[in-house]
Amino acid sequence: MATSGTYYLDGPSLASATAVYTDAALTTKAPDGFYSNETIVREQSSGLLLPQNACPSCGIACGSLVNPPTGGQGLYQLQFEAGSTAADVGAIVIYFNPQSVPDGIRVLYDSVYYNALASPTDGYRKSSSGVSDAFTILGSPSNTCVPTLPDTSSYTFYDGFTGGSWDVGSPSPQNVTINSGDDVRGGVSEYSTIVIPKTAATPSTVTVQVLGPCSGTAWNIEVACPVALDSFQGKSITGTDCTTADTTYYFAVNRGGTNTYPIVNNWVFSDENGQNVLADGNYYMDNSTVITVANGVVTAVVACTTP
Repeated sequence: MATSGTYYLDGPSLASATAVYTDAALTTKAPDGFYSNETIVREQSSGLLLPQNACPSCGIACGSLVNPPTGGQGLYQLQFEAGSTAADVGAIVIYFNPQSVPDGIRVLYDSVYYNALASPTDGYRKSSSGVSDAFTILGSPSNTCVPTLPDTSSYTFYDGFTGGSWDVGSPSPQNVTINSGDDVRGGVSEYSTIVIPKTAATPSTVTVQVLGPCSGTAWNIEVACPVALDSFQGKSITGTDCTTADTTYYFAVNRGGTNTYPIVNNWVFSDENGQNVLADGNYYMDNSTVITVANGVVTAVVACTTP
């Protein structure tokens, strides 16, 4: 399985370099082996890079530590590998931190775009444009750098990074439309949660695209490997009903969360893969509390008290 790390090149890109190094001074060559920027792969043999080959499915291994470089305006892409065996099923949980400058995100898996997030502070965040491949733009609401919408502009396309620099992909530049309703903001300097259901061994590739519409951008991303979501016992209720909870539901904790029941701004589902969000309404849980759900995200938790 591939592992990510920081390496340095004696050229502007992996395609044009002659060798890979482990230090910025280019004094220590990296061990012989295969090196990729998720677009091409080159073998280093006896300290020299051999001719490149296309790399259609050699993304970053899920669960890897990723530190994307900062950048300017642009369309940024990273590909992750979530496994292709029968055991590699469940919910792929992605945590995205736009920091402060507005950034948009969409995630492509199995020909479906995912752009709904749960912010630990601001709750449900999703473009309201209704466009299936829209970006959801998060970030500080006080920043005025996002163009007047709708807007179609040309952006340099970056496909992976090598060391501390983004690699220009192909084709580049690309036209990207930001629709009215895409700019929702919120989730400032915190990790919001995206849940993607992986119900079969394949496909294995998860493509994350981040749009930087402003002159400076920095963001963080974590892609966890697919696993079954945590479960709890509950039932849908109308009014007050603090009786036996007889249904198994599932939820996704926010980054760093240790809660054993859903809390405000957690995603909740009817299945362990995160494929079906719970319908809007109230749900009694067997810890004697009631959660209110809207758009698949918990908006309130209160004690359940029988009149």
